[in-house]
This record gives sequence, structure tokens and C-alpha cells, in this order.
Amino acid sequence: MWRITLKGVAAHKLRYARTALAVVLGVAFIAGTLVLTDTINRTFDNLYSTIYRTTDAVVRGQQAFDPGLTFQSQRQLIDASLANRILKVPGVRELRLGIDGYAQLVGKNGKAIGRTSNGPPTIGGAWTSAAELNPYKLLPGGHPPRNSSEVAIDKHSADVGHFHVGDRVVVLSKLPPRAYTITGIVTWGAADSPLGASITLFDTATATTVLGEPGKVNEIDVAATSGVSQQQLVQRLQRALHDPKLDVVTGSAVALEGQNTVHKAISVFNTFLLVFALIALFVGSFLVFNTFSIVVAQRMRELALLRAVGASRFQITAAVMGESFVIGVLASAAGLAAGLGLAAGLRAALSGIGMSIPATGLVINARTVAISLVLGTGVTLVAAALPARHAAKVPPVAALQEVAFEADERPTRRALVGGLLASGGTLVLLIGLFGHLSNRVAFVGAGAAAFFLGLATLGPLIARPMSRVIGAPLARHGTIGVLARENAMRNPRRTSATAAALMVGVALVSLMTVVAASTKASVNAIIDSAMRADYVISSGAVPGAQAGFSPSLQQRISRLPQVAASTGIRAGVVRIDAATTPILAADPRQIDDLFDVGVTHGHVSSMTASGIAVSQNVAGTKHLSLGSKIAVLFSATGRRLFTVQAIYTARELAGDYVLTLAAAQANFGQQLDYQIYVKTAAGVTPAAARHALEQQLVTYPTATLMDQAQYKAQQASQIDQTLNLIDGLLALALLIALIGITNTLALSVHERMRELGLLRAVGMTRAQLRATVRQESLLVALLGALQGLVVGIVLGCAIVAAMGSLGVTHVAIPIAQLLSVTVVAGLAGVVAAIAPSRRAAKLNVLQAVTTD
Repeated sequence: MWRITLKGVAAHKLRYARTALAVVLGVAFIAGTLVLTDTINRTFDNLYSTIYRTTDAVVRGQQAFDPGLTFQSQRQLIDASLANRILKVPGVRELRLGIDGYAQLVGKNGKAIGRTSNGPPTIGGAWTSAAELNPYKLLPGGHPPRNSSEVAIDKHSADVGHFHVGDRVVVLSKLPPRAYTITGIVTWGAADSPLGASITLFDTATATTVLGEPGKVNEIDVAATSGVSQQQLVQRLQRALHDPKLDVVTGSAVALEGQNTVHKAISVFNTFLLVFALIALFVGSFLVFNTFSIVVAQRMRELALLRAVGASRFQITAAVMGESFVIGVLASAAGLAAGLGLAAGLRAALSGIGMSIPATGLVINARTVAISLVLGTGVTLVAAALPARHAAKVPPVAALQEVAFEADERPTRRALVGGLLASGGTLVLLIGLFGHLSNRVAFVGAGAAAFFLGLATLGPLIARPMSRVIGAPLARHGTIGVLARENAMRNPRRTSATAAALMVGVALVSLMTVVAASTKASVNAIIDSAMRADYVISSGAVPGAQAGFSPSLQQRISRLPQVAASTGIRAGVVRIDAATTPILAADPRQIDDLFDVGVTHGHVSSMTASGIAVSQNVAGTKHLSLGSKIAVLFSATGRRLFTVQAIYTARELAGDYVLTLAAAQANFGQQLDYQIYVKTAAGVTPAAARHALEQQLVTYPTATLMDQAQYKAQQASQIDQTLNLIDGLLALALLIALIGITNTLALSVHERMRELGLLRAVGMTRAQLRATVRQESLLVALLGALQGLVVGIVLGCAIVAAMGSLGVTHVAIPIAQLLSVTVVAGLAGVVAAIAPSRRAAKLNVLQAVTTD
């Protein structure tokens, strides 16, 4: 039977090649993602190990909680004077004062280097003369910064900005913008910079002023004398310092923390890409299933003869599964090889957006090989299992039949199985969307997969009537349309299986379109109802990011005669009742003029530094009222107690908690405004107000000045960019679905060779035959697209309902966009039919008529 299996693969190699392509694409995406992330992780593991090789201990402030992924410290600052006490500890050879904060370079073209969001961080630091503890290596031709007018910058930023030693560069920080002289170019270990980050180094005294607080540092790195281990040094420092507010750890522990930070950051990117790779494999499984179903039907007489000469059902099943195993292994191996090229391409793409990765070889772990082979082969085997089972049911007497044997259709059982899968998947999906679970994504993914499988199972029951309805306009325009419709209706199981793959892809695209449109509608509604400000100045940073504007910018704007009210908006991450949550801060005296937050109790304008405003949702959930106390845990300053002084309804605009700027000044680690809202004075024209504001923003290249209409457009643009990225990744699934249509039509043409020959014999022209095949493909594509459209809208509305807590409160169904998706899918179906239709038109009439 194994020889028969290999001969079966060889005999149908061209048919199976297109099937294998679907698996190759899915596996390539998985392998490429894993190879890229493993390469990044290995590279930075080595870099951190090298950089902290000579650091034996680190003294730093306690961190009340982990605020999440960040490249900058969220710990309490410590006194720089501790260095004197540390130097007196036996076993200490030398130390380094570690200072970091926000600093962003401005290029010669006036544009900022680096991104304030969705990109590498912009880091400021202090140069140290302790060579063994310095993670930065000075390149020849420069010297370290020695006074308050000098800086050293990383090589990556120097290359991007075309800077050289001796050039002047403007640096943005929490202080007003200022120009410095570049005295040196540095690398971070062996890398030009860590993941493309922009680095600006000051002398120690300047760094404490520009980045942190005078007399304070983030950490103190310590090197031990020969013969003193890291653990021994840590113990000695702990005894000498004896301060519960200090955290003393080994250098290897800090290196491990840095490695884990990179791993966590990369894992988000890794998961994002793997989701789309798995979607592609899931769609490819429909192609595998359909191909094997058709091939089994075409080989009915061959399989029946094997049964007649003594082959058992198990052997027939094993033969077909063996073919799928061979295809799965070969396709997975090819996908693994293609994944290496994809990894290199993704690496180049990351470099293109500023996240450069040090030049090292690609890392191929055994895990990557195993996952690629197991997933690719497993999907192929599972998809071929049902056709293999049907093959085993072929009776020996079928060898005498002239028509293809089809297994008995049991609509009742199909309806029952499909209904159970669809309803069960819907239940799991809803649990993932609305349940309070830690692994919601897994539930949503499993529920969606079961739901789509249920719809695919039910597909044959609706394929015939839907094909009749969809094909009615074609049928009214002549015999060609009638034949195309009848061909689509002839085998509803095959038609629905072919359309199912496209249904999944279109459903996901439609789902994301509905979610994006609803998000934009909700944002616009919030701006219209709650925003009284005339202008928004955005830094591009996300709330809580270590980037933004110096508070001095808002202070200058507030003094303009054209401005009636303004406030900077700051953000941080805190813990309240054991839950990590973002929190905003604004000037309470200006809030009523700039926003309508729907205050129901208290007065925001009279809030004090010890006060907090909460949303009505939080007040109801936590049973809070005016005067209630809330304990807020800050990562930089620890636990602080606040009094509820206002309750509001505009949660979508302000979040759940709002502090005063005075409270932010006392407790946030970084004092940066990520947005500034401005209301113009009475009688000031928009042109005059804009001109006055633009004059203040000349030295802030990260600033974007927007009126309300422009602010809406910017929010919509950000949503559209995300949607375009997701649709681009989903294009892989749609491509596989179209390959499935092409494959099915090609196999169908081969199966119906005699029929097509007879049509040509009775007068059908080649052009008419091509048109018949194209119109059949159009029907199948529209069948899948329309099903996907309905499913996508339903699922999109469900997801929007689950996003209410995120401020998405309006459901919007963009009819024009969704119809364009359907039209594009139909046209793609016509394109997919080009090759099969040409092959059909080229059939030799006499050979086709006499085909057995």
C-alpha cells in the first residue's frame, strides 16, 4: 500500500502542488515569524550578557509594581550621595551613576529622530567614566560630554540624521528645547543602538537636571574587586545600606530582566503575526479538504478495483492519508525554507520603520522546525481525514460504474453536526468576548474556528438554493449562464467547500471593517459631545509613554492673548484595588472650559492635589461617593490616599480616573504632556489663533496642531492604518482561498472532460466555454463572499458590543466598503478562473469525447 501511496502522489503531483502551496504559505509565515523573533531574542540576550558582564551589583529604588513593558525605569529615584557610602563597602572596585529619561534628537531637516509611539524609544542617559560599567562604547574621533552644552549620541541616530562630531543638535526633553554640541558617537555594546532606539548622553550633572531630579539617580551600578562574587557583594551592600526602600540585586539578575523585557516586547509582535499565520493555515485546510474530496471522487474506479482485489477499508484509508502525509511533510519543509527568506524580509521591514536589529545570522531553533513540520503536516492530515474515510466506503462494484461514486448525503446528520459546531463555537466566542478571563484570545480563536467549521458543515444545505438565487441574473442572459449555474448547483458539497475558504477570509475582513467603522463613529461622537476645546496639540505619544512635551510649552501657550483656556494632559499607570490601570491628569481649573465630562456629583474645577475624579461606572462598581477614599499605588512613589471630589459620566473621554497636575507632578515618574488642549479667546479668528499657536510650536517638531475636524481625521487615519495592516495580513488567507477556487476548477475541468468535449462537439465555441468556467467561478466566489459578508457583520457587531468598556459605543456598518469587498472577491474569482478556463477551451474535442 505504501508503493500505491507514493504512486498516487506522483500520478497527481500537479493537482497536489497547488494544494501544497496553501500549506507552504501558512507554514512559511509561522516559520518566518519564529525565526525572526528567535534571532532578535538571541541577539539581545548576547548583548545584555556582554553589557552587564562586568556589573556585579545594582542598587536601585523599590518598584511598587510592574507597570508593564518599558525601556525606561519606573522605580523610585535614589540619592546620588549613596555613591559615597557604597564606595566604602569592602569589595567595591568602582561604580556608575545610572540616570535615564526622555530625550529626543531633532535632525538637520527639523524633524524629530525616532518615534514617540509604535516604534523604538527615545532615551536620554548619563555618560560614565567607569569604563567597565559603561554599556556605551565611544567610537574613535570623539570624546565624552564634559559640560552642560555637550552630548554624545548613538551611531544609529547619527547615521539617520547625518550627524558628525562637532555638529550642533537640538534635544527635546522635559525642559524647553535646547541645542547641544555633539562631542562623540557611541554604540550600545556591539549594536549601533538597542532595537533602533535614539540615545542621547549627557554628563552626569546635566543628566540629573535634564532627565531626572538634581541629586537623584535611577540606579547605581557596582563592580566588585577580584575574588568577590556577585552574591557576596550584594549581601555586603544590603548590610551596609540597610534601607527597605532600596533594592540591591546582582548584575546577572539585571541582565536577565533586560532580556526578559525584550522577550516580552517581541512576544506581542510574535503573537500578532502567528495569529494570521494560523488563519492562513485554517483557510488552507479547506483547500486540502476539497482537493482530496475531488481526487477521491475522480479515482473511484481505481479505489474500487483495489477493494475488489482484496484491499481493506483500513488500507484504502491509510493509502489516502499516506498521500496527505507526504504532501504535508513536503509542503511543510518547503514552507520552513521559505520562512527563512520571509524572516530576512521581515527583518528588513523592521529596519525600515526604525527598529534596526544588529547584523547576526538567522537563528533556527529545533522548536521552529518541529512546530512548522507538525502544524503543516497536522493540518493536511486532519483536512484529508474525511475524504480518506469516504474513500474507504467505495464499494468494489463501483469499479463497473461509468460515473463518479458519491457517498450518501445525510442532510439531517449534517444539519445536526453543523448546528452543534456553530452554536458551540458561538457560545465559546461570546464567553471569550464578554467573560472576565485571562486567556480571552484563546477562547475567541477557538470559538471562531468552531463557528466557521459549523458554517462550512452546513454549507452544502444552502449552497444549492443560494447558487440558484445568485446565478439567476446570469441564467437570464443565455445558455452560458444557465450552464454555469447548473454546474455550481450540481455538487453543492464541493461548491460550498470551495466557497468556505473565501467565506472565512471575507468574514474576517468584513469583521475588521465593521469594528474600524464603529470605532471611528464612537470617537467622532465623543469629540462632538464632550470636547469644547478648539485645538489639540498632539505629541504622537500614547498615554503613559515616556515621550511628550515639556510642560513649559503649555505654560507659554496659556500666556498667549489668543488663548482663553488650555491644559496639558499627562498620563501614568497605577494600581488600584490590585488592578493595573491608566490614569490621566489635567489642570482642574481649565477642564470645564475645555471638556464636558458630564459631572454628576462634585466639581472638577475645585479639585485639590489630594483629590481624584472617578467615572460613574467606577463609582457604582466600587460603591464610591463624594468623600470616599481611594488608595492609589504609583510605581515611582508608592501608595498614596486620594479623596473622591467629583464623579463624571464621560468615561470614553477621560477614562475611569482623573488626577490634578499637582498630583501628577508629585507622583508620576516623568513630567511630560502627551497632549495639550486649547480654547481660543472670544473674538479671535481661527486663522489668528492657529498662527499664534504655530509660532509656539516651531521648536517642537513632534507637535501636530489640529482643530476638531482635523483631530477627527487623525483619529480615523490611525484606525485606518491599523485596518490596512490587518487587511494586508489577511490577504494571505484570501490568496489561499483563491488558489482553492483555481484548484477546484482545474480538477473539475479534468473530471468533466467528456462533458466539455460534448459541448464543444454540439457547437459551443472556445470563448463560450471559457465564459462558462469563469461564470461558474464567479458564482462560487460570490457565494463565499456573501456568506462571509453576513458572518463578518454579525461577528463585528458582537465584538463592538464587547468593546463598550473601551469607549466603542456606536455600531456602524459601512455598506459601501463592504459591498466593495464583495465586488473585489467576485472579480478575484473571475481572475482565479483564467487558467482553468483556458485549459478547458484548449481541450481536443475527439480526445475529450472518448475519455474514459
